[in-house]
Amino acid sequence: MGAKCCANRKDNKPAPPKKPNDKDKKQRSIKPGARERNLSIGGTTDDAKKFYAASEKNDIKSFIRLLSSTQPIAEFEGPKFHRWAEDPKTVGTLAATHLAIVTSHADGFPLNATKVQDDIRKAGAIPPLVNFLKSKEKDRQQCAIVALAELTRDSAENSKAAGSAGGIGALMKHKDSPIREARDEIANIVRNIFMEDDDYRDQFVEKGGVSFFIKQLNAAAGDSEPEDQFDAVLNLTDLLEVGAGEINEDIVDQLKKAGIDAKLQGM
Repeated sequence: MGAKCCANRKDNKPAPPKKPNDKDKKQRSIKPGARERNLSIGGTTDDAKKFYAASEKNDIKSFIRLLSSTQPIAEFEGPKFHRWAEDPKTVGTLAATHLAIVTSHADGFPLNATKVQDDIRKAGAIPPLVNFLKSKEKDRQQCAIVALAELTRDSAENSKAAGSAGGIGALMKHKDSPIREARDEIANIVRNIFMEDDDYRDQFVEKGGVSFFIKQLNAAAGDSEPEDQFDAVLNLTDLLEVGAGEINEDIVDQLKKAGIDAKLQGM
């Protein structure tokens, strides 16, 4: 199946490159200024020094080699890197955060964003980020969700790579996260993945994907943010469509039993 990534839902016409404005920044999950803060890690370990060196050159491959690092870093002071994810506690998690920041900052310039996403994938970042989801450390789990959301957004190749690395199963382990924003990001990432291959769609359904999307829709129905409601509805619609004009009737039956018709009419 062709790529049908999130940003293309509202308008099939390609958007001209534009500079990010204040409204765009508010919609991003990573705060402006995070790129500058990520250099002050307060560490003198070997991996901390390697991180400093990679930062000076913006060396993507070096950041990816550092993903496996568990060397601790000093606790950050001041505003959090991210509005809901924990701040990095190790060099490895900081490297993952930096990859998300690089991708996020390039997002206002479509050609740059695509190149950055491709470069990060080709350098081998996606499998270790998926493995982060299997960690017992909250900062690794949450930073991986943030990074994968940035990397799979509007990128068919990165979405395929995440699926190939076991992304559906790893992400669905976190579907009951107590953090609403984390669940929203997970829903969008798995949607990006299963739109590229029906095998991934089947994996998603087998792992409780229908009930997960129903819960997301129920949560969005009481939300004042139209964007969240829109994403929840479109994610569910994309799950229903298994081909050109074809609908998965089994999923339709599950949705009817869950009373989705009434919920949609009330939104």
